[in-house]
Amino acid sequence: MTPAQVDDIRQRLRLARRSIGDKAFEWYPYDSLANLINLERVFGSRYKSALDSASGKTIADIGCGDGDLAFFLESLGCTVDAIDFPDSNHNRMLAIRALKRYLGSNINIAEVDLDTQFRLPRTHYDLALFLGILYHLKNPLYAMETLAKHTRYCILSTRVARRFPDGRLIPPDQPIAYLVGEDELNHDPGNFWIFSHAGLKRLFERSYWKVLEYASLGDIINSTPVDVDKDERVFCLLESRYGLANIDLLHGWHHRESEGTRWTTRQFSARINLVTKAGPDRLRLRVYVPTEHLERLGPLRLDINIDGETVAPVVLDTPGHHDVVRRFRSHGHRSLIALFRLDKALPPDDHDTRELGIVVVSMDCE
Repeated sequence: MTPAQVDDIRQRLRLARRSIGDKAFEWYPYDSLANLINLERVFGSRYKSALDSASGKTIADIGCGDGDLAFFLESLGCTVDAIDFPDSNHNRMLAIRALKRYLGSNINIAEVDLDTQFRLPRTHYDLALFLGILYHLKNPLYAMETLAKHTRYCILSTRVARRFPDGRLIPPDQPIAYLVGEDELNHDPGNFWIFSHAGLKRLFERSYWKVLEYASLGDIINSTPVDVDKDERVFCLLESRYGLANIDLLHGWHHRESEGTRWTTRQFSARINLVTKAGPDRLRLRVYVPTEHLERLGPLRLDINIDGETVAPVVLDTPGHHDVVRRFRSHGHRSLIALFRLDKALPPDDHDTRELGIVVVSMDCE
């Protein structure tokens, strides 16, 4: 992605709007492509790797407005679902449909009400754009968890606050969300939850997201949930952990459970893709061992090999969750292969036809 590419689509959209006119509807008044400038301001060139890697892949532009970002991503070779809802869209989605016809675009336009138990048009996306939407939702936890189940990465922005409306400091370590009154923020009844920074990060954690990049713009000292002139916005790049979506499952994995964890067989492996950081040197694995598992098998030994390097094994001799952290020699690659082998596992039987090793909750490198 280059500035020239952004300028080109901006010019094409400007000419299209001029040709279509504004007699049938009112255009969205804000510059959606400015989000790209904001992302570059807070992340530098790092966010470009996420967009560049999305080229040719499938993207959900959620809360698409008039579709500027959707058309831009299509120009990069992406398959794009432009998602919004007429009742909350500035012109009931008339503008994006007019632009699609005028440009001869192949983006897919979908009407989805995010305040319901919604379904996305596809079961899987490589990337979702979720810019300026979260604080307009009645149920942000449901929305974020649903996204985590269907997309691998998410670029998100939302409003946050460091102080209560009366100016008192929000305890920075407390995961707090403020429910805005109907006319309390910009006289807009479509505003709901404004999170503190700790509250937003807790939301991500509880809805199966890992934060890869996180930064904010605006009033980073006195921001409140209700003052228009004390506005602070967070911009972040998230990676889904639901069902271990952040890694490529190679062999030895069963279907994901309802909470996003997965049973393994006795031997299992994964490819871990390193998106924003070069040269991590620690593997972090979180597993769960049921009580009845240990009662039947006794202590389990887990051998680990990371990119050809054998690291110290771990003995799992107590039930419950275990956090396994192992250092390894970094080679600066963009991905690595992790191989795991248990000394024993439960064989298939009449009650379960699967070989059951352990339950993996999460896996990543740092």
